Amino acid sequence: MKLQEFFRLAIQSGIDADPRGRAAVEQELLETRKAYEELKPAYRATFDQEKLENPYTDSRILYGSPAREVTNILAGIDIETPELLLADRLIQKGREIDLVLAHHPEGRAYANFYEVMKMQADILNRFGVPINVAEGQLSSRIKEVSVASCR
Repeated sequence: MKLQEFFRLAIQSGIDADPRGRAAVEQELLETRKAYEELKPAYRATFDQEKLENPYTDSRILYGSPAREVTNILAGIDIETPELLLADRLIQKGREIDLVLAHHPEGRAYANFYEVMKMQADILNRFGVPINVAEGQLSSRIKEVSVASCR
């Protein structure tokens, strides 16, 4: 399977399992598309086109060709320099690793992580927590993460 196919399948699986429901996620994508269409051409050039199909701004292909064939994956929760060095060393030793997959975002995916955190308020609200309480509980952490991602 190509990396791009794998990634799109992962996004679709996320949408299928999203606690907000598929309809809510599709509505969000529709609103994003409408906002994009209303942008002036100069702003469209810098718009993150991935947002038109992917509602999870913390999920991205950070490195590699989307056309790369993927058969072997090294996956982990936090993938940082030591894990990448391990992958490189395993490859040197003859192990086939086509993709390193991380649960926690890094790089460009981390830069917008705070946007996905806002979704947690919607989830809490679906389970009965008043939206103002949920947003209040999350606001300081979202601010902390958004500031940290700018560093």
